[in-house]
This record gives sequence, structure tokens and C-alpha cells, in this order.
Amino acid sequence: MEQALTFQQELMTRLKARDEQAFATLYRNYSNAFISIIKQIVRDDTELAKDILQDAMVKIWHNIDSYDATKGTLFTWMMNICRNVAIDRTRSKDFKNHSRNQSLDASPDSGDSRSVQPTPELIGVRKMLEDLEPNHREVVDVVYMLGYSHAEAAEILNLPVGTVKTRLRNAIIELRKRYQYL
Repeated sequence: MEQALTFQQELMTRLKARDEQAFATLYRNYSNAFISIIKQIVRDDTELAKDILQDAMVKIWHNIDSYDATKGTLFTWMMNICRNVAIDRTRSKDFKNHSRNQSLDASPDSGDSRSVQPTPELIGVRKMLEDLEPNHREVVDVVYMLGYSHAEAAEILNLPVGTVKTRLRNAIIELRKRYQYL
């Protein structure tokens, strides 16, 4: 645990000093996790996910000085940037027009498997979530794993928005207690 913390502290110091090798290390260690999250949001469109990952990594590079370790882990901060860039892209006019204009050949019935293939197991997220209470895990799944907003999650789960936010906050607090080394 201490070794992981030291690695992250050293990485942060080097990133804030604009060390390009540190950024390469960051990309090498985290890009697969981020691309999985992005693919879930953009419905497994690999090319679009790679494009969004590039935009998110540039945003991380430009905003690294705004990272505050007291508010969460580096991974969580970067994951939220990737998630937000992906959600912003899916809400853009270009994305909506592209989605409407897809040919019928890309429909699920045509054999083109467009289903989401989440891989959070590779980074151990699913295992971590198993420790949560079912109602907390459900909210985390909808918001973070599927990429829905709090309001959308409330609608999907048939809960008030305040309840969704409270459960999400409690789940994050519980995960932080159990996995402080992340």
C-alpha cells in the first residue's frame, strides 16, 4: 500500500513539473481502464472511444495543476474527466446526428455485435463494488459504470434524485475507507 502511494506521489510531482515521460507512464498504466469506461458510454464504438480518450488525456495534461489529492485519488479524478468528456461528446449534435444516420446494417439483428463489453474486472472495480450494500452498488453501477447522470439514474431506479446522490456519496465514502491506497 505504501509503495503504491509513493508511486502516485512521485507521478503527481513529475506530472505537475510537466514531465512527458511521467505522462507516458500515466497513459500506459491507466488508458485501458479509461477506454473501458468510455466505451460503455459511447456504446462500444472503439474509434470514437479512442478519440475521446485522446481528448480526455489532453485535458488531464492541461489541468493537472487543478488536481487536489484531498478531494480524491488521482485515478478517480482522471476517470471523472474521461467520463465527462465522453458524456459531453454523446450529447453533442454531431454524435446525435451520427447515431441517427447509422445504417440498418449496424443493427444488433444483423450480426454486428454492438453490445457493451465492460471490462472493469481488469482493474478490480467489480470486486470492490461487491463489498457495497446492494442499494449502494446499484446506484454506483448506474451512475459510474453505465454513465448516467444523477437525474437519469433516479428515473431508471425509480428513486428521488436526493436519494441517488446520498447513496452514491455513502458508497464513495465506504469505498474510500476500504481502499485508501488507491
